[in-house]
Amino acid sequence: MASTSEVEVYKQDGPEAKKIADAIPWYPFKGIPRFYDISGMTHDPEIFQLAVDIFVKRYENLDIDCIAGLDARGFVLGTPIALAMKKPFVMIRKKGKLPNCVSGAEYFKEYAGDTTPGGGDELCMSRTAIKEGSRVLVLDDLVATGGTLIAAADLLVSQKAVIVEFACMVEIKALGGYQKLQDRHPGSKVWSLISEEILQNEGTEGSA
Repeated sequence: MASTSEVEVYKQDGPEAKKIADAIPWYPFKGIPRFYDISGMTHDPEIFQLAVDIFVKRYENLDIDCIAGLDARGFVLGTPIALAMKKPFVMIRKKGKLPNCVSGAEYFKEYAGDTTPGGGDELCMSRTAIKEGSRVLVLDDLVATGGTLIAAADLLVSQKAVIVEFACMVEIKALGGYQKLQDRHPGSKVWSLISEEILQNEGTEGSA
């Protein structure tokens, strides 16, 4: 089995990452001053394909049984990557969106101000999606405070899966999500292609 360092070709914030970052605008949204909109990337097939190719190259030679994408932008990234790697794709969805599922504990979104019981979300996945000991790559668009990643890790570990790595397009390091994940799941690995420092494309509001 190859190590991650042996298969890594593309570097965080390298020239390819900067090209992709230029296609990701940010807008003020839901109280967040800079909300990064990866749909800008998906609007450009060449840029979208480049992003998929980067993740495939990083992970294609690792010992991975399946790829899990987090609701909902993780589905956008995860499905083409899973197809290219010929691996099963597992949807980790919000509660109430899947039949025959197992659910995790309540968690709160990065931008949610209300933390009262019952005010958060729960993640779920199909009961038949993960076998005990399955080695899983987890994909999402962004790591911020880490709430969603921690909830996904809790759910996968409860089903006795082995998380190979968490992979995302963007990591906002100042919010400390990686450290919070480490505190709850020591040894967890997070890899992001783009850091917040190179996301400088301020979106322009369209007219109504």
